[in-house]
Amino acid sequence: MSFHWESPVFFDELDLNGTLHNSRFPVHVERAQSALFEDLGFGWSSYADRDPDLNYVVKELHVEFHCAFTSPGSLPVEITADRIGTTSARYGFRCGHYASGYRVIVKIDSDGRPTPWSDWYRVAFEGLQ
Repeated sequence: MSFHWESPVFFDELDLNGTLHNSRFPVHVERAQSALFEDLGFGWSSYADRDPDLNYVVKELHVEFHCAFTSPGSLPVEITADRIGTTSARYGFRCGHYASGYRVIVKIDSDGRPTPWSDWYRVAFEGLQ
């Protein structure tokens, strides 16, 4: 199973060649992941409202580009769950046939130290595998 999100691409995200700038793909992946959490019932409008499992940092990001996205429109983003550890999780992603990669996040506590995922997060993660 995976999560699918149609992420809107705007004209100002295109580079001088008329293609989606490479730095924008991770932004669209982040938007898709936020939409996933909202879909699971864990949306938030202020930092104080966030579930503790949504307090994380990005440890690693890998993007491989396949072909150019050449106009404003909708970028399909698919998110999959690759693996989960005690405090980290690796998500795979595919942005249509334009780019793919993975993103590793680490849950942190209020002091910025790694802390274990909760049961709900593990169940939700496994649902994407």
